[in-house]
Amino acid sequence: MKIGLMFLFSDLAHLPQDQVFSEILEEIDYAEELGFDSVWVPEHHYATPGIIGNPLLLATAISQRTKRIEIGTAATVLPFQHPLRIAEDAALIDVLSNGRFSLGVGRGWQVPEFEAFQIDQTASKGMFNEGMEIIRKAWTEDTFSYDGKYWSFKDVSVFPKPVQKPHPNIYQTVVTPSSYDVAGSQLLPIIRSLNFVSIDTVEAGTKLYEAQLQKQGKQLSDIDLPLSVKIHVADTDEEAERDAAPNAQWFYDALSQFLPGAPGRARPSSGYEEYPDDPSQVATLAADDPWAWGTVHGSPETVLKQMQAYSERVFTNHWMAWMRIGKLPHEKVMRSMELFAKEVMPKMKNES
Repeated sequence: MKIGLMFLFSDLAHLPQDQVFSEILEEIDYAEELGFDSVWVPEHHYATPGIIGNPLLLATAISQRTKRIEIGTAATVLPFQHPLRIAEDAALIDVLSNGRFSLGVGRGWQVPEFEAFQIDQTASKGMFNEGMEIIRKAWTEDTFSYDGKYWSFKDVSVFPKPVQKPHPNIYQTVVTPSSYDVAGSQLLPIIRSLNFVSIDTVEAGTKLYEAQLQKQGKQLSDIDLPLSVKIHVADTDEEAERDAAPNAQWFYDALSQFLPGAPGRARPSSGYEEYPDDPSQVATLAADDPWAWGTVHGSPETVLKQMQAYSERVFTNHWMAWMRIGKLPHEKVMRSMELFAKEVMPKMKNES
């Protein structure tokens, strides 16, 4: 069992950027001190509820101020950069961190990002698949060529090569049933998030993924399978409810305005059919049942019970705790991390 932290940088919408980065880096330092196993940073551009354009650069900074904690992206959006450049940057992080890096990848979903980069969003799946092939080859072959629909080149050598052999873990972010199915057929570790879909959706997708593993003689416990949830721990349930509930709902209200098909946002003509027809439903559903949509808050005892309830529905051996939620103050985040690490995390690990 691994337990890590996830950051979304949604607070760049309302705090000075120097304060945000200073506080988050302090929280990461504290996470290593407290015994968290991993830290994950995302890629989003131009808008809340998450803004950080270059997770690979941030991961480099994290690698130089930590010694033990694993570092991952959740996720690098493959269509937005040339995959050779991603391979080079990621390999360098692996070298500088002495083999502590994992590359989480996705194909992107926010319409304004594709519009600003002038990329056809309906091509994202094809670009994602080619990018995955190129990155693996760049990490494992001395010299190679590639002739694809989106990228072509001859006789390329990528330097440096990663420390981890044959290469760092590549995790695919999954939302739709087809993404679970394809990732399972390729034995890819997956990043599942209860911040964007409900427990019902994750449970159904995990079953599809498991079926693909079983066809190849594997089971869920053979693969690292992170699950991201929002967590806030306080001394009492009442304090945690008061602090966390409005901040979690802020995220869902913001998310419902940014999903494809939200007011003023186009829906791609293909490739994103599983997203809700009415994105405003997300905020309503999350308000009605916060736990089902990935919000856990309470005393250490309550949080442990809620985490155990997730485990009864969905297998996971790697939790990604998003603890800096919405506008939660830095000192409350640090206190929540401490309570979780000292009173919840040991019991979760003992039960695994």
